[in-house]
Amino acid sequence: MRPKLQEVAALTGVSEATVSRVMNARPGVAEPTRRLVLDALSDLGYREVPASSARSGVVGIITPELENPIFPLLAQTIESRLARHGIMSVVCPSTSETIHEDDYLDHLVDIDAAGIVVVNGRYAQAGIGYEPYERMLDKGIPTVLVNGIFPDCTVPAVSIDVAAAAQSGVQHLARLGHTKIGCLIGPRRYSTSQLLVEGYEKAVAAAGLKNGSHLISETLFTLEGGHAGMAKLLEAGATGVIAGGDLMAIGAIGAVHAWGASVPDDVSIIGLDGTPIAALTDPALTTMRQPVDRMSAAVASMIVAQTTDGSRPRPQLFRAELVVGGSAAQAPKAR
Repeated sequence: MRPKLQEVAALTGVSEATVSRVMNARPGVAEPTRRLVLDALSDLGYREVPASSARSGVVGIITPELENPIFPLLAQTIESRLARHGIMSVVCPSTSETIHEDDYLDHLVDIDAAGIVVVNGRYAQAGIGYEPYERMLDKGIPTVLVNGIFPDCTVPAVSIDVAAAAQSGVQHLARLGHTKIGCLIGPRRYSTSQLLVEGYEKAVAAAGLKNGSHLISETLFTLEGGHAGMAKLLEAGATGVIAGGDLMAIGAIGAVHAWGASVPDDVSIIGLDGTPIAALTDPALTTMRQPVDRMSAAVASMIVAQTTDGSRPRPQLFRAELVVGGSAAQAPKAR
């Protein structure tokens, strides 16, 4: 059994990150320090292995449940991008009922994984912070977070600019003549919801619209959530809506139909994600599409950079692209 990082660090007086670098034959360690750590490892009965086999060579991609199509799309594209660098990966779906994110993190440390990618992890909730992921970095494990980050993120990360996406969606609806524009968000404890409201309120103010809090509906990031949350916006008289995800937007379309109204004749709806299902709805969903391929390429580059030279890339924000479908049209009065 391999000695624990803490044990070797305590014996040598160096950090756990330095011990990990030596054990995995990574650069960035002075030769006297490397020799000190190797001697301690030898005393503990650890046999040095070649650099090519030091790590498992597998990057763990931890995602939320895979029911939301944006998560498997991100996981698959990140997996493909890592493969181009000769890096194998495994997808680890985390749910509250089965295996938790923390369990995966512990397991990936135990198997000495080559890296960790976390998509919309626990850090996306207010008050959680980034300490668990800082700990991975301190252990010398390349780590990248994907989406759901707060502006104060301290860990290498790649994210869609949610506030900017919300602004673009509202601006598109305002250009179509909508003056009562609603915002459909998930639970407010999530960064995505907070940033969506931030962008929405800025765009509404810039357009000179007098939309109040009654046009912001908090629900769940699901089909059912979109359906339920849309009812409040219909009662408030919204003719245009920006939703916090494609699934929510599709649920909202169903609510409009159940109300006895039509999309887009009576109500226009814009999603956020740009997953393939957006083109399959009736009408096709207008959405703010995440540049998944470019984001995934950045994730792979960050993993490689941390592996090769120990650098710590700064978070990167990407702009969403407006994809015009049939679910958004001129406001009823503008026709």
